[in-house]
Amino acid sequence: MALTVVDDPPDRPDWIRETVRLLADRMESGRARLLRAIDTASDAELASGSDRDWGTGQVAVHLLIVERGVLGIAQRLARGETSTATGQPRPAAAGVTRGGIAALAERSRRAVEAFRADFPAEPDTRTTARHPFYGELNCFGWLLTLPNHYDAHLDAHAKGIQSAL
Repeated sequence: MALTVVDDPPDRPDWIRETVRLLADRMESGRARLLRAIDTASDAELASGSDRDWGTGQVAVHLLIVERGVLGIAQRLARGETSTATGQPRPAAAGVTRGGIAALAERSRRAVEAFRADFPAEPDTRTTARHPFYGELNCFGWLLTLPNHYDAHLDAHAKGIQSAL
């Protein structure tokens, strides 16, 4: 069997578009799973939680803020721009409302639409920004954290285990 190793495959732009589609689909799936949990939660459940053991509302606010923030960071890095705002938002239970969650979900939905439309076909992969847990990541590193982020928090919450990471 003969193998050909290619460092710059001609179908790279097609692969990038497919990667964007797959990641966007996963984000939308995670957000839908989150919003189903919000729909079934009582108002008391949405407002419950602490800094050490997040409630449903805190998880929702955190995930939606992070989704939009990471998409912005990844877009900037893909364009070769620096990104310095990479903090870890930790919401207080007292500030969570159903309306606030709905507004954040709509902003996240629009951010994913923009990501699908605007992510460059030939992204810069050299520019990095520091992730709070993983260190220096390029645009793809940042994007690949999102599906795991949704799964980690939602799975923990569904199992009734601590979700404040």
